[in-house]
Amino acid sequence: MTQEIWRVPVRVDFAGGTLDLWPIYAMMGGCVTVNAAVDLWIEIGLTRTGQGHRITSRDLGLELAFDAWPDEPPAALSWLWRVLDATGAPPVALSLHSPVPQGSGLGASSCLGMGVFGAAMGLEAGEGLASKVAILRDLESRELQTPTGWQDYYPAALGGALALHWDGPAPRWERLEPHPGLLSNLLVFYTGKPHHSGLTNWEAYKRFIEGDGQTRQALAEIRDLAREMAPALSSDPAAVAELLEREGRSRIRLSPAVETDAMRAVRDRGRREGWYAGMKPCGAGGGGCCLLVVREGCREAAEAALQEMGLPPMNLKITAKGLHRL
Repeated sequence: MTQEIWRVPVRVDFAGGTLDLWPIYAMMGGCVTVNAAVDLWIEIGLTRTGQGHRITSRDLGLELAFDAWPDEPPAALSWLWRVLDATGAPPVALSLHSPVPQGSGLGASSCLGMGVFGAAMGLEAGEGLASKVAILRDLESRELQTPTGWQDYYPAALGGALALHWDGPAPRWERLEPHPGLLSNLLVFYTGKPHHSGLTNWEAYKRFIEGDGQTRQALAEIRDLAREMAPALSSDPAAVAELLEREGRSRIRLSPAVETDAMRAVRDRGRREGWYAGMKPCGAGGGGCCLLVVREGCREAAEAALQEMGLPPMNLKITAKGLHRL
């Protein structure tokens, strides 16, 4: 039996999160989400032939073995069961290793789902894999029993930096080339507190559908900022920093739980010491990772300060690669 090894990246989101939830984008119009694959890789080992079935998560210390493929999701690793079952030909053995912190806000579960689905189907990143995203979105809604968005799947399915335009039944994607100055001043750090999207995105979704004025105004601001972010990513690092900061403030208006004590401490110290330019939480916020832009020439000072605060920056870069086989 030969094991295939695949890798799939997670993502950072620059602007326009929450707008990828239907029917928010349909009701608002003109919505955009800007995100990018980063080189923090989830590794997938897959064996296609042999007897029985086995799913192993090295990080969770879980291993499930079946003589025959089960008809219903097992209590543990049910998301993986759903994804594999949807392929119609589950592999004999699947093993996973993820270096992503728990509750990171980096879209790990969705990127993992896209990676497992693509690997099982033998599809590397590209338009063919991206055309399958709606399947994963619906599987995730079934798993979580809530509405779910689309944005997290596309960096895994396509790689690189993307502007996702929600102006049709399926999103239209535009590839972006981040400015070199932005890449040199971009940091990601983990707040030390896992996030839970149900505390923020789900509550915002319900308030939007119910017609809450503050929620709708905040999401309209996020939509407008995301429209500006797409061209700025390629041309103006200072504008990206300002837009990140403004998007972060709009998210706090969606829910005060978005901002953590660690985020406030980083902002206060960074402004005091002169290296802070802009920051927003990754994903739904309330914990997880943060995307931070520092002032030109201040990266080392910012990294040292984060280390001293117990918030060591993660060594991440935007990658053009999506899911691929080694």
